[in-house]
Amino acid sequence: MNTETYPTDLSECVSFYIDDCLALGQSDATANTKTALLKMFVLWCQAQGICEVSKIDLDVLERYRKYLYRYRKRRDQKPLELSTQRMRLMAVTGLLKRLHAYGIVHSEPYARFPLPRVPQQIPKQIPDEEEIEPILHQTMINGRMELRDRAIVEVYYATGIRRAELAGLDIRDVDFKHQIVTVRKGKGRQDRRVPIAQRALDSVERYLTELRGRLATVASGEALFLGETGKRIQNSKLTDLVGRCIRRSGIGKSGSCHALRHATATHMLRNGADIRYVQEMLGHLCIESTQIYTRVTITDLQGVYSRTHPAARAPDR
Repeated sequence: MNTETYPTDLSECVSFYIDDCLALGQSDATANTKTALLKMFVLWCQAQGICEVSKIDLDVLERYRKYLYRYRKRRDQKPLELSTQRMRLMAVTGLLKRLHAYGIVHSEPYARFPLPRVPQQIPKQIPDEEEIEPILHQTMINGRMELRDRAIVEVYYATGIRRAELAGLDIRDVDFKHQIVTVRKGKGRQDRRVPIAQRALDSVERYLTELRGRLATVASGEALFLGETGKRIQNSKLTDLVGRCIRRSGIGKSGSCHALRHATATHMLRNGADIRYVQEMLGHLCIESTQIYTRVTITDLQGVYSRTHPAARAPDR
């Protein structure tokens, strides 16, 4: 491809970049997210009279940063979370960096543009171990779909896999003999194998034996979990299901699929699991993502505190 054929219009550059991301092996989900974030930037640029990518310099990036900082959501007039601002800015700098590699952009404004630093926050609303059973119990009052719903929540908690990973499971991915689930093309398009508890396998087997056959259609393929129409269950339906079970459980907490993923990591660490194994279980590419759970699980710190801090010592009687 000759340099002359490369796009210069900002909208066309975004399309060129997304195609390049896909060609590099990034997932459709990642490409869709980048597309949505960059469309917001393109619309803002057009309102500023900027249509050519060559017009984007450090001043434009700083103006967009300030726009995001001042932006208020229509629904509740609240500002964007700092993490959201960072994500939108990262999409733009990622675009410019790749276009520079192709020679479409000749300067490197992104190299001198600092992204906001987002403080790492402790996950909220993580169910305790004794709160898992009330959540599971809520799946058994969902009518004819209760066997499927029970199996879904059991697998979530037993494996800690992501929502999209669970939706993407096929029947062949569950190894009942060796108690293993194979996650194919997880985050970063990485495959991994994770252990699964026998009680979760029992729920899956009962669902397969008593319900899946009645839901299945030609469109079902090998999908493990099906929706009521017989097609592979959608991510949004998983969110609704788990969120409803948590809210109705009476534990006084909210959340949905990720709450159970957080619970898996927290409970394993609390019971002595090595953080490297938890990292592998969750499919984190870097251990920093897993280390946040060590801030939730403070059992060791509590022990040291009780032995060393004068205020924690029992008073003499």
